[in-house]
Amino acid sequence: MDDDSPRMDIGLVGLGKHGETHAQFLQELGHTVHAVDLDPRAKQRFLDRYDATMYEGLDALFAAGLDAVIISTPNKFHETAALKAFDTGLDVLIEKPLAHDLESAERIVEAAEETGNICMCGYFHRFQNRCRLAKGYVESGRLGEVTHIDARYMRRRGVPGLGTWYTSREIAGGGALIDVGCFLVDLVLDFYDWPELEQVIATARSDFGHRDDYAYLDMWGEDDEAKMYDVEDSVTAFCEFEGGRTAHLEIAWAANARRRHEYNIRGTEAGVSLDITNPLESVDPSTEQIRDFRLYEVRSDVVDHYVDSELIPPANDPFRDELATFLAAVETGESPDRCTAQQALAVQRVIDAIYEATDHGWV
Repeated sequence: MDDDSPRMDIGLVGLGKHGETHAQFLQELGHTVHAVDLDPRAKQRFLDRYDATMYEGLDALFAAGLDAVIISTPNKFHETAALKAFDTGLDVLIEKPLAHDLESAERIVEAAEETGNICMCGYFHRFQNRCRLAKGYVESGRLGEVTHIDARYMRRRGVPGLGTWYTSREIAGGGALIDVGCFLVDLVLDFYDWPELEQVIATARSDFGHRDDYAYLDMWGEDDEAKMYDVEDSVTAFCEFEGGRTAHLEIAWAANARRRHEYNIRGTEAGVSLDITNPLESVDPSTEQIRDFRLYEVRSDVVDHYVDSELIPPANDPFRDELATFLAAVETGESPDRCTAQQALAVQRVIDAIYEATDHGWV
């Protein structure tokens, strides 16, 4: 942290894995952490690891003279914490998605606009250098007109915290689509420069998480005895945006297929394949550069020929860079240039339309 940067008092609402990651970076940057969580086990685990002041509720936390708040509660409770923070005059970073449903997301954005407070949503993949570079190639016109994007976020086995709030439609708002599919929607919309969705066809399935013989093997979050599982564990969707631009989305918490998180961006002049499945494993230790990123072109110099180029941006930690962007916005009072509440609301609208389409077909 720059010695000239102010030390801030930052409130953490929700002390799960994302809350812990924020706390680690905040302390590394020299900020003071104030925290709250309803779960006494989470509170104690947090205090065992981090130097923080713990509070009994939101009112006490927000009265502690904070500079900003980070919300990483279960999705259903984003709105309650955000609106109270805005009323207190605080800037807010909300972990993705913005809310558990569209109506709640709309109320959050309305409150942020009425109070004038900064509201940022944690779609941290947009801070990856690879994603930023892909966006730059699109914006520069190097790819020509981008007409189609294939996007996949698939885990071979990765229902998060089976039986916890992640698998409750009431609390999470859905399953794989709203949890990890929102990353796909966010990046696709950003690559396309935020067009309106015109129609979508989609199918949702629940094939794995409810099974007694589910083979865990790899799990994001803590395993638990199944208490609730009324959400989808995979979604396939085909979206058409204004101007005839299209996107094919594949999302799965669990699938008998290779684990992947990738984007194939097709333009009239060139294309880009962007694989961010293993951001840390994709770093070449000898150069600290990231692999699995290619530009596809066809040229007619001398003879017609293909050109496949490897793009090698420097490695970075997008989660840390996201937090630094939010803190800089708090310091200057100027809204960040990405992951705004309005953009997060646009993501929520597409998610809502996909869920509607899983029941009704074209909408």
